[in-house]
Amino acid sequence: MPKGEEGQFHVMQRIPFFDQRTGKDLSNYRIQKYGAKEFHDLAKNLRQQGYVIDVLYDPTEYLKKQAEAEEERKNLTETKRRELEEKRREAEKAALKAEILAELKGQGIIPQGGGKPASDNKTANKKK
Repeated sequence: MPKGEEGQFHVMQRIPFFDQRTGKDLSNYRIQKYGAKEFHDLAKNLRQQGYVIDVLYDPTEYLKKQAEAEEERKNLTETKRRELEEKRREAEKAALKAEILAELKGQGIIPQGGGKPASDNKTANKKK
């Protein structure tokens, strides 16, 4: 199959014509390429006009694989987008936590390091 024509129907079409005396086939055979949608629309009309159509290449499997690959790419893109969104949110949360912590330390609500955490003070009081 020529590259770039994988998604097209390749058909051999003819109008049957025979020599009346010998019965020899005098039909002119033609190779024609149709897009998938176009072929489905035209095939019925061509047969009604007397054409005999022999399909040489049917792209149905190719188109199905192409659609699956596109769907997979779309899902991967959505997954990657979600991951980036989660990372952005985590970065915003970390920045907000750091800002709040710095503000509380600046106001003296939380000691500036060196002090014992509140949980250690509670356990020390229970042991006494």
